[in-house]
Amino acid sequence: MSEPAGNRRVSRVVVSAAWVVGFAMIAKGFALFKDVVIASQFGTSWVMDAYLVAFTIPAIITNWFRSPIRSGFVPLFTERLEHHGEADAWREGGTFLGNFLVVTFVIAAVAFITASPIVSAVAPGFTPESHDLSVSLVRIMLVTVVLAALNGTFRNFLHVYGNFALPAMTAPVTNIILIIAAVFFTGRFGIHALAYGIALGSLAHALIQAPIVWQHREHFRFRVDFRSPMFWGTLKLAAPLFIGMAGAKLDEVIDRIFASQLTEGSISGLAYAIRLIDLPREMLIVAFWTVLFPFFSRLAAKNQIDALSERMNASMRISFFILLPVSVAMALLGEPFVRLLFQRGAFDEQSVNYTVSALLLYTPTIWAQGLSSTMLSGYVAVKDTKTPTIAGFIRLGVKIGLVFLFVGPFQHAGIALSTSLSHAFKLVLFIVLLPKPLRGGRYPQMFRAFGGTALATGVMAIALYLLGKATLGMDIPDSLGARIAFLGGMALAGALVFAGAAHVFARRELAETWDGARSGIAGILKRDRGKKGPGGGPGPSTGGAGEEGPVPGSGGADWDGSGSA
Repeated sequence: MSEPAGNRRVSRVVVSAAWVVGFAMIAKGFALFKDVVIASQFGTSWVMDAYLVAFTIPAIITNWFRSPIRSGFVPLFTERLEHHGEADAWREGGTFLGNFLVVTFVIAAVAFITASPIVSAVAPGFTPESHDLSVSLVRIMLVTVVLAALNGTFRNFLHVYGNFALPAMTAPVTNIILIIAAVFFTGRFGIHALAYGIALGSLAHALIQAPIVWQHREHFRFRVDFRSPMFWGTLKLAAPLFIGMAGAKLDEVIDRIFASQLTEGSISGLAYAIRLIDLPREMLIVAFWTVLFPFFSRLAAKNQIDALSERMNASMRISFFILLPVSVAMALLGEPFVRLLFQRGAFDEQSVNYTVSALLLYTPTIWAQGLSSTMLSGYVAVKDTKTPTIAGFIRLGVKIGLVFLFVGPFQHAGIALSTSLSHAFKLVLFIVLLPKPLRGGRYPQMFRAFGGTALATGVMAIALYLLGKATLGMDIPDSLGARIAFLGGMALAGALVFAGAAHVFARRELAETWDGARSGIAGILKRDRGKKGPGGGPGPSTGGAGEEGPVPGSGGADWDGSGSA
């Protein structure tokens, strides 16, 4: 008996998400190891400062256009496949790529020429030596701006055809190359070895994903034509998100402005806390975005709005079920987590306190951003990019007001609190402003599920608090092994308590998550034994766009490993 179509669709989404999460975990492991290696080579020297400033400039450019272009391109390319066929879609896709490369080349050329004043604007306090070094590093890494257009378009093609494995495999590549560069080539090239490593990593991303174009070479035509309707349609959809991404960068500037007026260590305390918040964000939120957005785009392209509403409601329930306990557990276990990862060398007790206090108040952003990202996928799937952009700027204004309110009594932790509250406010806006057809009358069901998850999480929080209090009087050795054992034991205890409480208060979400995890693992193992993705690697799906099931792409929260400095 064949598997029902609905089960096949759910299984494919779960398998795809499992691939993304798995490779994100691998990439994060390499990223952490890379940080250790580079720190051992350069520490916190002026050379490292110059490198970080130089890296920021091309990273801002590529991150500014990457997500908006992706959010505009995937729905239009999907529509072309649905309504005009592969020949037309790939012809327009080749034209889009040609135009995109020309635009990014011009941007990179202008930045190359104006690198010196740009560095002066970003780091006005640099000495002449630091400034000149940063300028030379910027000019090396600007090649990544052009390569980002190439590998980003390839990645979108792969996602549309349901292959998440190859794009996800690129995530650790830059970090591996940087580790090799730091270990073997910094003796000869100094800090420039890392800049060359960044450029080579970006090139490797494109080469890994290139087989998707080769597979469709019959229809793909690389050309430059600025009359292309897909090119201008993508820009039209992406335009509001370009503005929104600029707002995201302004968010970072606001943090720097306020934190720089506080005591020494405020900026770094916030930065270390954000680094830890990024762990679940990159491994969970981005996985949901990557898988759900193109799936929703396909449903919208078929005008299956009720199905889109149902899937988005289910995704919201499961997202909250996963992310809320993760957020609360990170808040309660933040101190041992910070000590395990960072407390060595110059990272003293004061550094621990600065980071833990910020981490505690940053943790709500995990579930708030996760739910917002899921809803954003629905907004963009129906080609509404204006509402999320407006909501984003409203959030920014709310945050500025909250910072003025909280920074006095809470110092740098007030900035973290303001960030979390403003993200929660944006989530409320998303819920209120969601078009009625997308709601589908499912809000009561969703909020009841949220309540059950919150109760289960509360039981877990009480259990972790009592366990932590019971261990205060115990004589636990202060060693790396003991820290790992303690943190792992607490995390396992919290997971077991949450699962038990969820069996009472959130049974449906527990069953759906458990069934999804089992089907995802089974699907991956099945594909590993047989089916291969483009280029010979394992792939969640390599079927054509007309194949039943999700047609993945990505958008919104953007992370593929290439942005790791």
